[in-house]
Amino acid sequence: MRLDKYISNAKIGTRREVKALIKSGKVKVNEKIIKKSDYKVTNEIIEVNNNIITPHKKIYIMFNKPKGILSANKDYKRKTVFDLIKHPYVNELSIAGRLDLDVHGLLLLSNDGTFIHKVISPKKNVYKTYEIIFEGVFTEEKKKRLESGIKLNEFTTKPAIVSLLSKNKLELKILEGKFHQVKRMIASIDLKLIDLKRTSIGSLKVDIPEGTYRELKEFEYLSFLK
Repeated sequence: MRLDKYISNAKIGTRREVKALIKSGKVKVNEKIIKKSDYKVTNEIIEVNNNIITPHKKIYIMFNKPKGILSANKDYKRKTVFDLIKHPYVNELSIAGRLDLDVHGLLLLSNDGTFIHKVISPKKNVYKTYEIIFEGVFTEEKKKRLESGIKLNEFTTKPAIVSLLSKNKLELKILEGKFHQVKRMIASIDLKLIDLKRTSIGSLKVDIPEGTYRELKEFEYLSFLK
């Protein structure tokens, strides 16, 4: 990789700013000053202003989304998930399965396209778990309908895993995450949705307060990449 690209990827500055740093002799490779921006580097020790820099890396983030926050990169009227994430790589991140404005709970974000695909693809058999508070009567027949697959306008949902947690609260595990899918599934069995929260994706459970985020530990993100 070119030296200027390596340094700019490490969030030291723009490509133009990095080239100026290199030209001015402020960059060392293995303790030797290098003034060529196209100098090739791999695993060398690189210093900028005598500080060793950390190379660009893949990032995996858990975010506990509050209600009223958009799952979008930018909006001129409302706050988005990205307004609440103060991370050097925030502009590289994509969301692995968005949540509606009025839905809260677990979001996963990454700059690793393979990770994103494995989280959201129904073929990868990663269950998304939702906790639902509802009004209405939940019957065994309605449970069986969810577990068999609900026919919506454009598709039939894959069989869900359903557990009744209390009289007006249930847990729903699904493999897809299509447009308003959970809301439409609940409406189709004549229940009124009061609250919808995503509590886990795969074996990963949300474990941080709403509105906060943390980077995933290695064993957590590797479980999706196997």
